[in-house]
Amino acid sequence: MDRRKFMLSGALLPLAGTFQVIAGAAGTSPALLAADPETLRAWMKLAGSLDDRLVIWWMDGVRYGVVDSMARPLHGMKIALFQRYFEQPDGYWKLAMFELTYYTDLESGKLLNTFANPYTGETNTVRHVRLGPDIRHQTADGQLADPDDAAMQSFLKQYSTSLGPALVSGDHVWIPTSVEAEIVFPSPKAPSIRISHYTTVLGSLHDVNNPDIISAPCTLAFQNVIKWEPWMQMGEHPGHGMSKAAGRKLERVDDLPADYLEMAHRVHPKLIKDPVATLAGKVAEIRGQAT
Repeated sequence: MDRRKFMLSGALLPLAGTFQVIAGAAGTSPALLAADPETLRAWMKLAGSLDDRLVIWWMDGVRYGVVDSMARPLHGMKIALFQRYFEQPDGYWKLAMFELTYYTDLESGKLLNTFANPYTGETNTVRHVRLGPDIRHQTADGQLADPDDAAMQSFLKQYSTSLGPALVSGDHVWIPTSVEAEIVFPSPKAPSIRISHYTTVLGSLHDVNNPDIISAPCTLAFQNVIKWEPWMQMGEHPGHGMSKAAGRKLERVDDLPADYLEMAHRVHPKLIKDPVATLAGKVAEIRGQAT
C-alpha cells in the first residue's frame, strides 16, 4: 500500500470500505466521498442525531434581490429549524420538523413589519416564514417530502434532492445537501413556489467515527435561490431572490440568540414556547406508523 492510500485508510477508519473515494487523500489534498448509507449516518451525527433528541438548526443571514446578475441586499434573516429524528428499519430516518424564520432590517437588526421595496417604490407588509410541523424522510439520496402526505405529493410538480458527496480534509468533513422543487397549489390565486436550497454541514471526522457520539457538533452554511416573495408584490418584474446564511446546530431552545427568541415569542409564542410539544403530533404519527 502506498503512503497516500495508507494515510487515507487510516483517516477514514471505520468508514473505509463504505465511503467510496473519488479523488484525493485526507490529510494531504481533499477527498471526495460518494453518497452511500455511511454518508447518511455521518450526516445524521453531524446535522441531526442518532436518537430522537431535539435538534435545532440556527442560522443568521441576508436575502438579496438579483436582477441582471446584480445582487442587492434586501433584508436580514433569522432562521431556526426544530427537528426530531427517528431511525427506520429500512435504513433511513423520519423527522418531525418545523421552521420559524424572521426577516429583519439590515441596519438595526429589528424585526421587519413593513418593507420599503427598492424595486417598486412601494411599501410591503412583511410575511415571516412558518413551515410545518411536517414529516420528512432523510435518506442516503437526500431529504424527501413525506410520501404518505397525499396532499403535499399532489402539489409537487418537480422535486429533486441530494446528499453528498462528502469532502474530507484532515479531521474536517463537509457534507452538502440540496432540495430543488416546484410546488403548485390548486387555488388559482395561490402563487407557485420554486425553491433551490443548498446546505453544507462541517464537523469533525473523529466525531463521525466515534461510536460513543450520538450527536456531534457542526456548523452550517446555507444558500438558496427562490422566486420573488409573494408579499413583495413584484408582478412581472424580472429577477429573483437569493439568500446566504451561516450558523450551527443547537440542542436547547435557551441556546438560541436572545434577538431570535424575542422575535419568535412575539410572532409565534405558542410554537416557540415548547418546540417538543409543537412537534408532538407529528412525532406521534411517526411512532404510530412504526407500530
